Amino acid sequence: MNRKNLKYYLLLVFGILVLVNILSDRFFMRLDFTEDERYTLSQTTIDILNEMEEPVTIKAYFSEGLQPQFDQVRRDFKDLLSEYATRSHNLLVYEFINPNEDEDSERKASEAGIQPLVVSSREKDQTVQKRAYMGVVIQIGEESEVIPFVNPQAQMEYTLTTALKKLVVQDKPAIGFISGHGEASLSSMQQVAEGLSVLFQPELVEMTDSVVLSKYKSIVIVNPTDSIPETHLQLLSSYLQQGGNIFVAINAVRADFQQSMGFAQSTGLESWLKKYGISVDQNFVLDANCGSVSVQQQQGPFRFNTQVQFPYLPIISEFAEHSIVDGMSGLLLQFASTLNYSGDSLITYTPLAFTSGKSATERAPIYFNVQKQWTDNDFPLQKLSVAGLFEGSFNGGVPAKMVVVTDGDFPINGEDQQARAIQPDNVNMVVNAVDFMSDDSGLIQLRAKQIKLRPIDQLEDSTKTLLKIVNFSVPLLLILLIGIFRWQKRRIVRLKRMEGDYV
Repeated sequence: MNRKNLKYYLLLVFGILVLVNILSDRFFMRLDFTEDERYTLSQTTIDILNEMEEPVTIKAYFSEGLQPQFDQVRRDFKDLLSEYATRSHNLLVYEFINPNEDEDSERKASEAGIQPLVVSSREKDQTVQKRAYMGVVIQIGEESEVIPFVNPQAQMEYTLTTALKKLVVQDKPAIGFISGHGEASLSSMQQVAEGLSVLFQPELVEMTDSVVLSKYKSIVIVNPTDSIPETHLQLLSSYLQQGGNIFVAINAVRADFQQSMGFAQSTGLESWLKKYGISVDQNFVLDANCGSVSVQQQQGPFRFNTQVQFPYLPIISEFAEHSIVDGMSGLLLQFASTLNYSGDSLITYTPLAFTSGKSATERAPIYFNVQKQWTDNDFPLQKLSVAGLFEGSFNGGVPAKMVVVTDGDFPINGEDQQARAIQPDNVNMVVNAVDFMSDDSGLIQLRAKQIKLRPIDQLEDSTKTLLKIVNFSVPLLLILLIGIFRWQKRRIVRLKRMEGDYV
């Protein structure tokens, strides 16, 4: 290649590089081979970014120079913001700030509501405690939304898009949480209330004879424990007939650990559901795929706690193909019951969640034996429905929707010091159902992309025994075959050496 051709070649390469940069600024493309497409923006996010009319400013407060896993979170979040900015046609702008650089930056991060996380790192053979910041402030006009901490275990797109959605949605419809009959309070369901607050305004509704339910987009009833007056049940019936939507999480049975007993429970809500052909049976669902309880055991003079599988806490991993349960992988229930429908064809029943292939039921009252050694014979049933969607005309009224889950405790965090985090899918079950019934299911697709619980498949005892035998015998068999092969090879060599013409 002569000097003149080399010059044209270099100019061509330079022009191609410039063209690629221009195209990459206008068009974004990424290949995503993950099962749940976690690195591909959902259509919901793209729609929000395309519909933005005002500029959005994002200040990302991320510490630098920490452990590799924290630096990776910073890089991933920066890549995500870059894609958001491209999709928004540059209406979204962002900047990264390292609060650890100086006291002024750290003060501004704290004033913005960013919560530091204390982490340990090694410097000059010493363990040093550092404050790590991984928070975000999103601002549209005078309104702002703070993400105090970007959880590395959570789905970043969901966290960021829901924060944007909170700022974009101005007039949020009200969602009523019924109270007055021992129901769970809003303060005891922090995760559910937070999830609903993106699109709705959760409100506590004190049931009286004069309450107006029609102002609520949907009604939520969680774990009533006292008797519900007939007049209040009639108000719920009228609300349904007018096209209202109701989410019900109900306990038809209850557990008393002081007596190690389980009993039936009745509040009147079960009978009200029965009028529409919806049966929440007064039995306990058991599942081989289950949670565990802590049991105190004694060995000699020592006492210690051990975790024991407790089939009365089923982990539901079988779901219908429906947007309410789209992407769910693990719903943890406490003392659930079976759900059945025997009403007319005016209402369509869609079972949403089922037990595994190893299930059973026990009629209340029962005695809980936590020391019992469970076998496959204890679980002769399969695919028992524990949650369902009912759509249609209730008592000849306007078409309405109702979702029923046969466990009243699953969405509850608890109060004050007793509060605890619950499974993400427990929250998603309530929020997705309200979104669907309220005709605003855009965020369901995003929730489906969150990091999932993937329980290990349950195996038959015979399969477990077979795998143990294979694991033990295959290595021995391989060693034996290798030994025979080497012995045979050496034998052939010896025989050749014994031949007269061997050289």
